[in-house]
Amino acid sequence: SDEAGTLFAYGGNGGAGIGGDYNESCGTVMLAGGTVTATSLTTGDYGGAGVGGGGGSGASNAGAGGDITITGGSLTATGGNNATGIGGGAYGTGGSLTVSGGTVVATGEGYGAGVGGGYYGAGGEVTVTGGSLTATGGDYGAGIGGGYYGADTDGVVVISNGTVTATGGSSGGAGIGGGYYGAGGTVRIVDGQVTAVGGASYGAGIGGGYRGAGGAVEIEGGRVV
Repeated sequence: SDEAGTLFAYGGNGGAGIGGDYNESCGTVMLAGGTVTATSLTTGDYGGAGVGGGGGSGASNAGAGGDITITGGSLTATGGNNATGIGGGAYGTGGSLTVSGGTVVATGEGYGAGVGGGYYGAGGEVTVTGGSLTATGGDYGAGIGGGYYGADTDGVVVISNGTVTATGGSSGGAGIGGGYYGAGGTVRIVDGQVTAVGGASYGAGIGGGYRGAGGAVEIEGGRVV
């Protein structure tokens, strides 16, 4: 059909809205246009990401995020408890997400970043081309970067020609960079507009969180507020 549809994806206990589950990794997911809402409903300690890794009580039983491609439309991704909107779950790694155009809103919960690492769960590779990205960390997570002990050091976020607003969590997350004890990864922004706001306690706008190293941030052209 030429008409864009609507998808609601809800993960159960330990499961991502779209991505990994408890003990199971995600394969390949392709969504063309439409409106996508992806939420992990986990309220316990080991939540899955909105889009990305699943949650588990350790790295051995938290599924990875897989390869997910979304073309156009809008995506709203909300992590379960202690997980990211887009990226790592509790102990689960993020996988790969590619969004072309459209509007992306990513919100972490508890110990999770908006985009990046969850509770001991590393972020994956996120590519956003055009459109807008709004990323808000949970209480202890960066807007884009590390979560609580969730290093995003292997994670790479690339945003081209878009508008980015990244806000760190209130208890020590950077806008872009480190979370609470969790290091940020690599963020590359090309010809866009970036607004980065650190959390109320100890978080930089761009840089480190509370005892969480900032990682590498590369801005090529564009405007930083």
